[in-house]
This record gives sequence, structure tokens and C-alpha cells, in this order.
Amino acid sequence: MGVFITLAALALIAYLFYRWSVATYDYFEKRGVPFLRPKPLVGSLWPVFSGQKHAMDAAQEGYWVFPEARFSGFFMFRKPGYLIHDPELIKQITIKDFDHFTDHANNITPELDPFLGRSLFFAEGHRWKPGRTGLSPAFTGSKMRNMMVLLYNYLEGAMERLKEDANGGKFEKEMKDFFQRLGNDVTTSISFGVEVDSFRDPDNQFLEAGKLLTATDGLQGFKFFLITFFPEKLFTALNIRVTPQKVAEFYEEAVSKSIKHREENNIVRPDFIHLLLQARKNELKEDHNDDKFDSAGFSTVQEHLQAPSGTAKSSEWTDLDIAAAAASFFFGGIETTTVFLSFTIYELALNPDIQDKLRAEIDATTETLNGKNLSYEAMQQMKYLDQVVTEALRRWTSFGITNRKCVKEYTFENSDGTKVTIEKGTLIQIPMAAIHLDAKYYPNPLRFDPERFSEENRHQLNPNAYMPFGMGPRNCIGSRLALMQAKCFLFYILKHFTVEISQKTDVPIQIDKRSVGVKTLSGIWVYLTPRS
Repeated sequence: MGVFITLAALALIAYLFYRWSVATYDYFEKRGVPFLRPKPLVGSLWPVFSGQKHAMDAAQEGYWVFPEARFSGFFMFRKPGYLIHDPELIKQITIKDFDHFTDHANNITPELDPFLGRSLFFAEGHRWKPGRTGLSPAFTGSKMRNMMVLLYNYLEGAMERLKEDANGGKFEKEMKDFFQRLGNDVTTSISFGVEVDSFRDPDNQFLEAGKLLTATDGLQGFKFFLITFFPEKLFTALNIRVTPQKVAEFYEEAVSKSIKHREENNIVRPDFIHLLLQARKNELKEDHNDDKFDSAGFSTVQEHLQAPSGTAKSSEWTDLDIAAAAASFFFGGIETTTVFLSFTIYELALNPDIQDKLRAEIDATTETLNGKNLSYEAMQQMKYLDQVVTEALRRWTSFGITNRKCVKEYTFENSDGTKVTIEKGTLIQIPMAAIHLDAKYYPNPLRFDPERFSEENRHQLNPNAYMPFGMGPRNCIGSRLALMQAKCFLFYILKHFTVEISQKTDVPIQIDKRSVGVKTLSGIWVYLTPRS
């Protein structure tokens, strides 16, 4: 009898748990919204947990299942959210009605993580707006132009060292590792004012700290995944930091030493520490010639917030604030730039005609420089380089989906006329990669074709269907820096080497479905052959 009662109690508990796990799943049916059928407890995430789909593909599945809808529904575990399909509706949400969607879903406060919580990307609206407005002058075209010297000084030397190591013959490199090392060295120089060489010194502290900071797999990636769906109070109660403490301490110490050295020796260096020190002194401002360098190419994002008049708003910039801000630029730039540049080289290796055309432009530009280094002005004139980078960002969008959180009630209308009011706290997902790969916006979307973005053809495109850096005021503040870095990397690599695909690389490429970020199963291996 006792066993029977125990089994009955367990069965009742299991039934009640099941009923609780599916209790919210009639949410969209009541509202007349098409939605992906959820699994108990995990909602729409079952394809991820079962290994059937990559997390990004699973998050965008509704876009393809309901092609006529302006939006569809999904469930993150038990929590309902909306996937926005229509580029015009995305523009309305992210720009016109931005005051309803000022936050990202994965906010991190300084109380939860004293380091990453100071990052603009993870800040809530009331903290984000003054931070974004104050830092915008640090990312203008003229500031990027001043930083260019740090890029070409490093890259020219790095390419020469690689040619020396090759000893005149071709050699094989895995591109993600290759660009992670290049990106680490350049971004460490720009963000922290420290020169490193991750090819000659592969175990340097900045590379190791950078890998831990930007990891999208393992425990670090899992924490970023969870912070999107679970309340911050849970992480605080469990005393879980997002940034490993030793990483935060390393960067704070490095920045403090750099600041002290500069102030004691009156050193001025055109990097982010210098700009943030200007912000500390309330001296960070736009230059009179910013408009001249405003465009970084087709992918340049529009600044929607009014820049501060005169100087940036005064702020108490501690060494920790400066270290965290510099690290956030590092965090935002390394992974995204590494991924899309790796795939750009992959496409150039597979399409030698495109590679040859780009190299011809690079050689012609090099000749006009008369032995001088690549200038920001010369780079702005390279139209085909811009087309290649623009197409790579479309075809291989690094973070293919972004989100917003509704901060006050909002009503929108679906394609069938159904009006829906969404509540405060509701998650909104924007499927950038799906839109970039939709044939109604980009015919033959899997083909790598820079001519889509030529001056003769770009008028045929829907500008709202291109958003590699997001859209609206919360777009990527570092887009100009990312574009400058990407173009410089490609310029110097193709100036010194030709690239061809290695047999180690899958063609077509295979994505690791278990990774949180974009990771290939076999890597992207190419042969680099030095040019004479």
C-alpha cells in the first residue's frame, strides 16, 4: 500500500510539473499569432538541445515556416517572444518607436558583473543612453583615421614576418585562429595601448585573456545563453559572474599601468585609452572634420542619437570604467570580425576571379601611395573592397540575430490584419541572417556576389533588409572600427599573399550545431602563398 501511495504521489507530481511546463503555451493561439509548436518546458529550444539545429538557425526558424507573416511567436522555455520578419516593421520598432524597445534582453548590471556590467551593449536604457551619447565622439570617422597608423604599422610588419616564416613557399593556416591572433594584437594595441605579437609569442597574456573574455562556447558561452532567459536575481543569488574575475583583474591592472605611465611621461597615443582619458577630463568631443570621414562604406550605420554639443557629458571615469569600456570594444570586435573575415577569405579562395579583381584594386591603390602606408582616405576610395566586405557581412553575418526587450506596452499588426498588444518585458528577436539570406531581397542568396553592392546595382536593394550591425540607436557603436579593421586586414593580406582552399576545409562549409557562436566543424584552412 505504501509503495502504491508513493508511486501515485510521484505520478501526480510529474503530471503537475508537466501541466506547469506547458501552462503558457496557449499564449499565441489566443492572440491569433502563428507560432512554432513548443515542446514541454524547453519551448522552441528543443532543436538546439537535441542537436538538430544551430542555436541561430533554431531562433530564426519561424521566419521560414511563416514566410507571409510580419511576425511570428516562439517560446524561450515557457516565456513567449516575437520574431519580427518584416524589415519595415523592424525599422519601425528599432527607430520610430525606439522608446518602447530601449533595452536588449540580456542586460547585465554592474551589481551582477562589475566589469562587463559597465559595457554599453549590456546596459539598460537609463544607463545606456548617456553612455552611448558620451562615447559616440570616440567612434567618428576622424577618430578612426587617427587610429589607422596603429593598424598599418602592425599589419605591414606582421605580413613581413609571416613571409619570412614561409621562406618563399606556401604555407597552411586555419583562418579563425589566424584572424583571432591578428585581431587580438590589433585590438590590444587600439584598446589597451599595448603591443603584442601573438604569432611569435602565442602564449601572451593578452591573447589568453582575450580568448576567455570572448569565448562563445563552453561555460562562458553557456552563461551568456542563460542570461538572456533567466532573471538577473538568480545569477546574483548564486553569485555567478559573467566575466571570469581573473580576466577583469588582468585588464584593470593593464589599463591602470598604462594610464599611470602615460600621465607620468606625458604620452599621447591615438587609441581608446587616450579617448577615454579625454572623457574623464570632459574633453572628448567631435572634430570639425568628422563629416568628411563620416562614411565607412555601404555598411556604415547611421547615428540616431544627437551628439553632445561641445564636449561629452562629464562622468566619473575610474580606471575600472576605462578598463571595462576598452574591454567591451575588444569583446564586441574580436569575435565578430574574426568570424566574418574567416568566411571572407573562404569565399575569396573559392572564387579566384573575385580575389583577382580585389587584388588588382589593391595593387592599383598601392601604386598610387608611392611607397607610403595605406591611408584612411585611400581606403575610402576602394569601391570593390567595400563591395567585398559588404557582401561578406550579408552572406556571413557574425551574430545573425539580435534582440530587444519591450519596456512599455506596444501594439502592432500582422499581415492578416491581426492586431497584437505586447506586454512590458516581452522579448523581441530580429533575424538579421535570415533576412540577408532571403531570395526575395537577395536573388541566389547563397552565392557570394560583391556586384550586388556595386553603384550600378545597389539601387535595386531594399536598404532596410541589410543590417549587419543592427538597426536604430542601439546599433553597433563600433561599426566604423570593425569596417576599418576588416578592410585593412584584407588589404595587407592580399597585398602580400594569394589564398587558395586547403583539402582540410569542407566545401560547402559545415557549421558546428553545438556551438553558441559561428564555428565550423573542420575549421577554415587555406594556403597562403607569398607574392614576389
